[in-house]
Order: sequence, then C-alpha cells, then structure tokens
Amino acid sequence: MEELLAITPEHVCHWMNELAYGSPVPSDDMRPVHRRSATLEFSKKAISSFMPRINASWDPVTAHGNPTRSDAVNKLIKRVKKFEVRREGVEPIVRLSLEFDEFLNSLSLVRSKWGKGETAYMVSSVLTLQWHIMARIDDMMKLQFANFVPNRQYPSTLLCQMRWSKNIHEERDAPEQIVLGSMDPKMCALLNLAVYIETSTNVSNSEFIYGHPKDGNRVVRRFLGDIITNTAFKNMKTGKLGTHSFRKGAATYASRCGMSKDFVNRRGRWRTRKGVVDVYIDNTQPYPDACTAAALAGPLGPCFYVRKHGIDCVSPTLLVDQIAPTIKQVMGEAVATTLAMLLLWAVMEPSDNYTYELIPDRLKQKIIGAYVNSGGSESLNPIDRVGFFVMGDGSQLNLITIDTQDSATDVNRRGIIAGSSTGGEGSRREFAALHSQYAA
Repeated sequence: MEELLAITPEHVCHWMNELAYGSPVPSDDMRPVHRRSATLEFSKKAISSFMPRINASWDPVTAHGNPTRSDAVNKLIKRVKKFEVRREGVEPIVRLSLEFDEFLNSLSLVRSKWGKGETAYMVSSVLTLQWHIMARIDDMMKLQFANFVPNRQYPSTLLCQMRWSKNIHEERDAPEQIVLGSMDPKMCALLNLAVYIETSTNVSNSEFIYGHPKDGNRVVRRFLGDIITNTAFKNMKTGKLGTHSFRKGAATYASRCGMSKDFVNRRGRWRTRKGVVDVYIDNTQPYPDACTAAALAGPLGPCFYVRKHGIDCVSPTLLVDQIAPTIKQVMGEAVATTLAMLLLWAVMEPSDNYTYELIPDRLKQKIIGAYVNSGGSESLNPIDRVGFFVMGDGSQLNLITIDTQDSATDVNRRGIIAGSSTGGEGSRREFAALHSQYAA
C-alpha cells in the first residue's frame, strides 16, 4: 500500500515516455515510434485500477490522489496523439470501416460458395443480420431463437432483442428492435435467416441460432478471413479489414444515408452517459430504430412480403408445416409464417431476374413441390414485395406502403450504384409514400 501511495505523476510519465519514445526524458526531436496513444490510454486505465485513491483526481499541492488522473499524464498522451496525426508516430493497426461496395462484394463471394457446405449459408445470415442490427460477431454468435418474436403491428417484420453484448449490463440496455426485409435479396436479413435455418441439419440441437457460440465464432472468423484475403475481394481503401469492420461499416453507411448520430447510437446499442431522466424514458424507441433499419436495408429500401389477392392456396398450414417446418420448430408458428412468405417468394421468382442464386436448389424444389401439391401454379408468384417508407406520428410508428410502377427487379437489372442512388432514391420513396398516404 505504501509503495502505491508513493507513486507520483512523474513516475507514470517517465514510464510512459520509456514505452513510447524509448527514453524516460525524451528530447524535443524524439518521436513516439514505439507505442501508440491507445496503448498508453489502456496502460493508464490498468494502473489506475490498482491505485488506493482510484476516484480522486491528483492534487499537485498536497501530492495526494490518483497519479494517472493528472494533467501531466493527460498532456503526455495528447502529445503522442498529435504526433500520430502528423504521421510521426507508430502506424495504426486499427481495422478500417467496411465500405458499402465492399460489403456487397463480400456477400457475393459468400454466395459463390453456396452448395459447398452449410457454413456459407450461416455466414450469409450472420453478415446480413449483423449489418442490419449493427452487432459484433461475438454478439451474433450468442443470439438465441428466443430473442426473436413476431411483430403484431407489422407481420412482415420481426422484433429482436440483443441480450448478450459488451455494452448490455441491464434489461434497459436491450430494447426491442425491428428487423425488416430488403428489396435487395442479397442483403435481406430475414431471407438469409430463413434460408440458413431451413438448410441446416442440426440447428434445432442448440438454443443458439448459429450453434455453439465459441465454435460458430471460430468458423465465421476463419471464413471471413478467407473472403477478405481472396483475390476477388476488391479493397476500396488501403488498410486492414477485420470482423469489426462490418459493424463500423454499418454505422458509417447509416450516417452517410442521413441518419443522425443519436439514431445510429440507438440502433447499435452503444453505451452513453446516463442521466436521471433515462430511468423514465422507455428504452424501446420504434421510430428512430425503424428509420435506421430502413437505411441499412440498402439503396433499394425495405419491403413487406404480402400474399397476392385471390391466391387461396397459400394457407397457414402450407407455410408453417411444409415451407418452414424447421423455423416453426425452433421459433414458433408466428415467426415461421413471416419467414415462410419470404421463402415462397424466393422460390417462385424467375431465376433470370437476378444474377445470383436466391435460394439453394434442393430447398427450392422441396418448396415448389409443396406449393404445387396445395393447388398453386408454377407460373405465378403468389407473393408480392411492397416497398414502404418509415414515418412517425407522435409515438406511433407508421410504415407507409409505396405505390410505384418501378419494380425492384428492374432496378436490380440496371444495377445499384452505392452512394449516388441512396439520397435520390430515399427522397423518391418519401414522396411516393406521402402520395400513397393522401391517396388512400
């Protein structure tokens, strides 16, 4: 105890200078070429945890307090940061944010491995859902089937609660969050989740969606490592990418789509400084959450999957017992009904509308057989996709459907130009939603 009390800011500064500069008293022409400021900040926090007066700021007059909480230590770290900005320090090893085109590229590479094992289906689901809810890979591996419930207000969507995460320490930190379908099937979190569950043989053996957390974590990280180092993967920026780049990419993309920092923070469940008022504010905020979720659905926007009028052969029994029996077993009938609609749309969609496979052939033939046996026709897709726009009316979330003559298939054929299409397409959908609302 006496030895710890004898430590002063000068001792801490000399030690940090030795780490960063290689000398306890560096000269003016020396540069911090051995350690980065992030390392010094972590060391500062680690030393602080052992100090007897951990919560007391350093008082230079009485020479009492926590020496790591002193101006001298803080100024030292700030000086190292300034050298890093000028490229006079240690080169950063931080993982870059994934660009949207890189994300689409990675999804295409994962799909190219479909049919070569169940891992590719799992990774497709992990990446699209991770992007959609702004989660870490570790968090995704601990998602349970019980974390998903049907959305009674909008049956074409689901509600999810992320209960295992680094920043979640109490129930208030785990709000209900909406999961939307996307007009772009490749990045549709709901469609990829449905495909993964129905193509997996042992998915019902665990309460976790992606199997044992530790095993799944290793498998996904190894798979992503192979994808990122693949010669077909096109890097848009110089720097290193990793699994954390996907979460950074989702947050960056949502911000570039016009979402406020507060909206992105809520969707990503980042920890914030709490006040007394936070106890009285419900942590579930449907409108900000849905706005960000819609942006993360991609440039083509979010959509509902609805049954066409006059199609009577698409019964609840067909959906939950023959199209999505595994989903029914692990997630219940209501969720199975929602996800089965996506599967039925995917198998009945003409294959020449897309340049990639929407659904594995084996699962496709099984669902088509069940649909035809129930009286359906192979020449007509019984499911429509309807785009919508997110609007708020007081505390009420309104998802306004859009009446448009431009189908998502036509847009898909023309191709998606990330960045240029996001702002204009979003404005077009907003005006179309307002027109639909007033015309109703």
